[in-house]
Amino acid sequence: MSSRNVAVRKDVYDALRREKRPNESFTRLFLRLLSQRGPLEDVVGAWGARPLPGETQALRRMRRGPVGGRR
Repeated sequence: MSSRNVAVRKDVYDALRREKRPNESFTRLFLRLLSQRGPLEDVVGAWGARPLPGETQALRRMRRGPVGGRR
């Protein structure tokens, strides 16, 4: 199994640590949190702003992931 380092601010790390369950790895935490979220299109405009032209299409491309399935 390979691993990657991700840099986050200390306040973000602290919030993730509080969200983590006992004996849960950060990998499992991320998978759990990601499985609970809905499509990104659901939150576009949630703060009253309208999507920019092409924004919805860009979000759909991001959800599909990189071409060829590589990440």
